[in-house]
Amino acid sequence: MSMNAGNVTGSGATAAYYQNLKSKHGGGAQESNNAENAAADAYTGGKGKVAGAYSKDSATMQQLYDMAEANHASMRSMVESMLGVGGKGGGHHGQAFWAKAAGSDQGGVPMVPVRVDDATRAKAQELIGEDGYFGVKKVTERIMEFAKALAGSNPSEKEVDNLLDGVKKGFDAVAKMFGGFDKMPDVTKNTYDSIIKAFDEWKVELGFPVPEK
Repeated sequence: MSMNAGNVTGSGATAAYYQNLKSKHGGGAQESNNAENAAADAYTGGKGKVAGAYSKDSATMQQLYDMAEANHASMRSMVESMLGVGGKGGGHHGQAFWAKAAGSDQGGVPMVPVRVDDATRAKAQELIGEDGYFGVKKVTERIMEFAKALAGSNPSEKEVDNLLDGVKKGFDAVAKMFGGFDKMPDVTKNTYDSIIKAFDEWKVELGFPVPEK
């Protein structure tokens, strides 16, 4: 699934090779078409041919852009669903839902009951605890696993940054439900910090620079 820019560069080199070969042998129109189609196939793995390599370049770049947009949207949706408290884009029982249920018997947030009984509060406290399903550690792990699955092997720095931006947009959407980032539950704010740190560590593993904070 990777959209590494190196793949595009490699295909460009293929096109240049065939064009050079054509000029050396003085090929005619048919040979020119064959060269362009061969270069075009380098982009699609042999799926279809076009009249010229330029149009295939354009189509490929559009395909990469569309894939990046889809990954960004998927990442944002994943974060909203995992952290949300209900409503459009939010999970019915996300981290913030259980954080509110654990901390007070007065919800004040959509989908959180006005009254929370002791059993529900105890369950909520367990879920957002250190080893809980909606705790900082587990949520960070699931979001990073999803990000890496979307990126595929050998992602570019731009791809990783695109996924990180999707994460940030997801947090922004959840923060809006609470009236601002600072008003979100502490566990959710801590989860944000944990994910940012995990992305930094991932970048280091991939050999990308991490800006000083």
